Amino acid sequence: MEFSRVVARRRMVRRYRPDPVDPAAVDRILDVARAGPSAGFSQGQSFVVVTDAGDRAAIARLCGEAQWVARGFEPWLSRAPVHVVPCVREADYHARYARPDKARSPGPAGWHVPWWWIDGGAAMMLLLLATVDEGLGAGLLDVGDPGPLRRLLALPADVAPLGLVTIGHPAAGDPGPARRRPRRPRGEVVHLGRWGAGAPA
Repeated sequence: MEFSRVVARRRMVRRYRPDPVDPAAVDRILDVARAGPSAGFSQGQSFVVVTDAGDRAAIARLCGEAQWVARGFEPWLSRAPVHVVPCVREADYHARYARPDKARSPGPAGWHVPWWWIDGGAAMMLLLLATVDEGLGAGLLDVGDPGPLRRLLALPADVAPLGLVTIGHPAAGDPGPARRRPRRPRGEVVHLGRWGAGAPA
């Protein structure tokens, strides 16, 4: 699919058909997500893929699906056939910048932003876009308190989950791209040369 079309079609999907997702498609999605940038090529991103129905139901409970349903919505997390938990490991960045070829770089101690979070966000966006490119839908959820999820998935103490991405075939009743809310005007978010010098719409 053409890249601009992939971006235009990306949306948060919260209703899925029960059809399973081809494991080969999941592999391709993850290969794209793994190809993202990382500071110093630290490669501190990782992904936990969950397809077992019991584990997905447990994740749904931990992430408050019951409260979602109580608000009048259909189950979302437990019905998504694939869960992916993108993670980052700060220690990978410190280890990378401790190597001889990075001796002249300030590394994480000198950064004004923690690049493991930025790289993790880039990996997550690639995951979402690659899902669309496969003709599937994806949703994203903050996991709240990560402790229970960490224990369920046996995450090491120094690995931080970024959230939960659900993947599957969008259900027929999912709103789709036509229901999207409009973006803020270009002049409010694109500044030419100086803040406040907005780009024309």
